[in-house]
Amino acid sequence: MAAMLGRAGPWLARIFLTLSAICLIALMCLTVAEVIGRYVFNSPIFGRQDIAQILLACSIFLAFPVVTLRGEQIDVDLLDGFFSKGAAFWRDRMIGLLMTVALLTMGYWLYLRGARFQERGTTSELLFLPEYPLVYFIAATVFATGVILGLHTLARMVMGRKG
Repeated sequence: MAAMLGRAGPWLARIFLTLSAICLIALMCLTVAEVIGRYVFNSPIFGRQDIAQILLACSIFLAFPVVTLRGEQIDVDLLDGFFSKGAAFWRDRMIGLLMTVALLTMGYWLYLRGARFQERGTTSELLFLPEYPLVYFIAATVFATGVILGLHTLARMVMGRKG
């Protein structure tokens, strides 16, 4: 099972990043069409704000797990000079575990918010689209990112400093 997931990882990453890029390109096209429609034809696109919010959220949160899986997130190393190599190894693992707990907690809270939006029938302002599917999607990607980071951190702890 682990070998199958290992082979599927690059393909899932490619799919997620492709979908993220498509959302970003659609957002760019929407913005260009909005500017042309507003200033050339004096007719803005109705509901552009709602569509732009959805596209931007999808673009960001589709890339979130992939960035974490690849270890491409931004690291700030202002305090690295104060730690020995052994202490830095354990500091990084503890930060990884703390971030895992934070991401899993955020994913759970977002799931609860999505459930509340679904119960209340919360919709977007202009197009009256239900908001809970997007919130559930964001919760799933944040939760997946937490799981990925947790597994990555635990694997680095098990492998030790050499891995």
